[in-house]
Amino acid sequence: MEQPKQDVPPEKWQTLETRWKSILGQEAGIESLRAMLDGIRVEMETAFKKSLNVEEKVHALQFDVSQWNKAKNRIHFALPKVREFIHRATWAPGIPERKKMEAIVKDHIEPRIPFPELNQVPDLLDFLQKDRQVLTAQGQSVATECRSILAEIRRALSTLQRNAVARARADRDAKREKGKY
Repeated sequence: MEQPKQDVPPEKWQTLETRWKSILGQEAGIESLRAMLDGIRVEMETAFKKSLNVEEKVHALQFDVSQWNKAKNRIHFALPKVREFIHRATWAPGIPERKKMEAIVKDHIEPRIPFPELNQVPDLLDFLQKDRQVLTAQGQSVATECRSILAEIRRALSTLQRNAVARARADRDAKREKGKY
């Protein structure tokens, strides 16, 4: 028994293709966000492991050291969020709904071959689009938080180093003055 031929207007095919391409664009954005956050993750891990040199340890103010350590300790709370986003972003293209939609696009939408489940495609596209929007928002939020933490660490370290150099200079000058008389 032959199925009746569905008459699908070209606008509907075009709309479905456009929505799919929009999802692919979102996925490309997620992938670039994932790569950026992977770089930030490495930078955060490096910042956490950084230690002071001898000159800085000797001349640093305790307040500056505590501010720097406090800023570095925020990394513990951000790294799990970064890793979770990277994990979700890596696996997003592999979810069953995404694979199903990719097959539908390849087998039916691009060649414009009607099929019985055509009316379910907009719902699947909505699901994928919302999922990508949520993932993008999560990634941007985590990236903002991590950039803030790294900026705070850099600021604290810069202040610590600047004050340590000033104290070292003051100590040297005091010793010189003391030795003149």
